[in-house]
Amino acid sequence: MPFSSPCKVESYRYYRPDLIKSAHPWVDAISGPDALAAMQRNNPGSLDQPRSPERLCAGQTLLCKALGLKVPDWDARRFDPQQLFVEDVGERPHAIIQCARLGIPKGRDEHLPYRFVDATYARHCTRNPLRRGQVEGRDYRLLSAAGAER
Repeated sequence: MPFSSPCKVESYRYYRPDLIKSAHPWVDAISGPDALAAMQRNNPGSLDQPRSPERLCAGQTLLCKALGLKVPDWDARRFDPQQLFVEDVGERPHAIIQCARLGIPKGRDEHLPYRFVDATYARHCTRNPLRRGQVEGRDYRLLSAAGAER
């Protein structure tokens, strides 16, 4: 059965559904409050309380858990839009943060800036690229929605 839960997504390098690393729930006429509640049931917080929408999909593990995705079911398979789809809801970020990817082992190009984050949702990321101590131009770049550096 298809699971419809459009999300704002954080992705790496290319916008490919298999590279979505985190998201923010998107509630609309297609995926209403019931879809959000289902995601919260799939991924409860501590003490089995509903996780806040801001933390529900903040990272690849939490995102997959909220969507009910299991690695063995999807490992080495092409993305199947009949079972799960990512919809373009027409929202466009005002600014994009470009920074280094997370979890890349030392010596494996860990410095390459292939992580792209919608600046509006940066504070909800697994690791906020704008956290204290980060310096623009050294640790991240701000891009306009059109892709040009600001």
